[in-house]
Amino acid sequence: MVDIHSHILHQVDDGSHSLDESIEMCRASADDGIRVMVATPHAHDGKHTTHNPELLNQKVTELNNQLRGIPKIVLGCELRFTHEIVKQICETHTAPTIAGGPYALIEFPHAMVPPGSERPLFELMSNRITPIIAHPERNAMLMDEPNRFYELISLGVLGQMDTGSITGQFGKKVQKAARVMLENGLIHFIASDCHNTRNRLPGMSAAVALTAKIVGEEYARAMADDNPAAVVEGRPIPTCPTATLPQKKRKWLLFG
Repeated sequence: MVDIHSHILHQVDDGSHSLDESIEMCRASADDGIRVMVATPHAHDGKHTTHNPELLNQKVTELNNQLRGIPKIVLGCELRFTHEIVKQICETHTAPTIAGGPYALIEFPHAMVPPGSERPLFELMSNRITPIIAHPERNAMLMDEPNRFYELISLGVLGQMDTGSITGQFGKKVQKAARVMLENGLIHFIASDCHNTRNRLPGMSAAVALTAKIVGEEYARAMADDNPAAVVEGRPIPTCPTATLPQKKRKWLLFG
């Protein structure tokens, strides 16, 4: 498997606190069957320091030297969406794309999708960078209105689901939203979004097994292996399900 969302670089954000913890997280991932991990520290989120990519690459090299390729670590980032994303990725290069290729992991604010998001996302695609939206199933607006995410998918963006969303770690509402998005073909990747060795653990196999019960083994494995491997290698993803519009809930009035 290939994990395209992780916070395994030590002392750069709210993820790993030490090199030893980073090594432990990566080895646990390898034991779970993960052969490549993308380190995705937070960038431009207004909360954590946005580090120079040179520093981040040094930490990736240090980690790879310790791990000796099992798993292999490559650099990306989890970029908070603003109307500056095109500038940050394509001009100032302060937000690394995944493995330096044509995909960028982008996180919306937790409570909403900012108005006018479509334009900068389209501009990014015009610059041959495909946005991957991190954990849309955990976004409060998209949980209530998954049809809004369908509209973004129709533009050409892709969706990444967290393992904890399908296992129930983030609660039943998030779990239900994850299932709705899966059943409507709005998710293209499963990733751990691991942060530590305590409560945001590495590993993907349990979530992949649960996902397979919902959408089938072939689609689940594609989201955990074939598609993320293509992203790391800079290729078009091989499995892109037909997206369907989630049905809105019907409200019935009962008269006694």
